[in-house]
Amino acid sequence: MGGAVAESLLTTVLKEAVKRIARKVASGKRLSDSEIMILLLDQMNRRMEERFDALEKNFNMRLDALKDYVDGRLSEMSKRIDDLSKMVHALSIEVSSIKTDIIKLLKEKISS
Repeated sequence: MGGAVAESLLTTVLKEAVKRIARKVASGKRLSDSEIMILLLDQMNRRMEERFDALEKNFNMRLDALKDYVDGRLSEMSKRIDDLSKMVHALSIEVSSIKTDIIKLLKEKISS
């Protein structure tokens, strides 16, 4: 949390310094070495922010694609499990029916 506040404060200070330097340039005054360094730092900061934003966007796109893939695989597995459950239920009914038929045949054999 403290890092975010310091970063925000540093960005604000840098923006204000760049505005002050821009006014100085607009009035035709010469820049000091430190003012040139501040402008360079501002450019570097902007480029790094652009790169981080691009990386974050790319990362989020890949993460979303991975989530979609995993969700698809889970749905497929769920369907397979449901299908297997139906097959087991059908086999259970068939085995029960065969069991009933065998018991019936055995009773008929014993009776005759």
